[in-house]
Amino acid sequence: MRNSKHLLQHVQDFFQDYLGAHRGLSSHTVTSYRDALKLFLIFVAQQAGKHTTSLTLDDLRAESVLAFLDDIEATRNNSVRTRNIRLAALRTFFRYLATQDPLRAGQYQRIVAIPIKQAPQPVMEYLEVHEVKAILGAIDRKHAAGRRDYVLISSLYNTGARVQEICDLRVANLRLATSPIVTLTGKGSKTRHVPLWPETASLLQEHLQERGILTESQACLFVNARGEPLTRYGIRHIIQTRVVTALPSCPSLVGKRISPHTFRHATAMHLLQSGVDLAVIKSWLGHVNLATTHGYVEIDMEMKRKALSACTPLDNPEKLQRLVEQNKDVISWLETL
Repeated sequence: MRNSKHLLQHVQDFFQDYLGAHRGLSSHTVTSYRDALKLFLIFVAQQAGKHTTSLTLDDLRAESVLAFLDDIEATRNNSVRTRNIRLAALRTFFRYLATQDPLRAGQYQRIVAIPIKQAPQPVMEYLEVHEVKAILGAIDRKHAAGRRDYVLISSLYNTGARVQEICDLRVANLRLATSPIVTLTGKGSKTRHVPLWPETASLLQEHLQERGILTESQACLFVNARGEPLTRYGIRHIIQTRVVTALPSCPSLVGKRISPHTFRHATAMHLLQSGVDLAVIKSWLGHVNLATTHGYVEIDMEMKRKALSACTPLDNPEKLQRLVEQNKDVISWLETL
């Protein structure tokens, strides 16, 4: 029982002090860490034939973590990405334990050293300009729900915001007068200011007036029919519904997996294709480093190479090869930034 209490105390300190006070992680990240550790401890207890209250620090070994990771892929059908998220949470916990329990530091370091599993990178899905217009154009704005969805999707596209950033928006985050902007709070509680197009600012102004919350600074910007703040899943459902409505007028949407994040990719690609500097796009999206933003450049360059291949005469392969090589040089140069 003494060892069990010792484990419990470490877990409590990890969540209450380390993650919250010292790391300042968001509630969503803390919840993800909690779920990972809960699943792991339940798995270890089942494998050991114990109750979770009987687990000790000696039960938490690299072999158990590896078996747990295999199990969530095999029995829970977790993707490699989800597996890696669980592992990242466990590595953070055991890295913390190594500082608190030096006698077992070697045991914990073996867990921290478990590598992330490589997974094929999915093709980045984004929307063309005409597809965004088709989705917005298919929304019936005669009804309140349609007007809300129109300004919601317009805001997603204008800002390139993560869906949780949109869920968290309050009236106080908007400045709709001269040079309108929205203040977004992203990962790590970092804030950034994103300019609003005049059309989006006007839509938001009308939305606030219709709901009667112009002067209610802490009122949530987007709510459901019950007046409750929209969740990530609620916004995903709205987008999927609106995409279905737009399919008859825009066949290119068929087969595309469109989520709130798809609009974020669309914003980045359209800014890039409009000649906006990479550093500006990085700031706009709230990326931590430029390497993340550079992924859009690689997609854009690949599109341009394919376009060049399609329009180059087949009887002039030397010209095609020269153009491709020029594009390779551009990519190499960009990678040095």
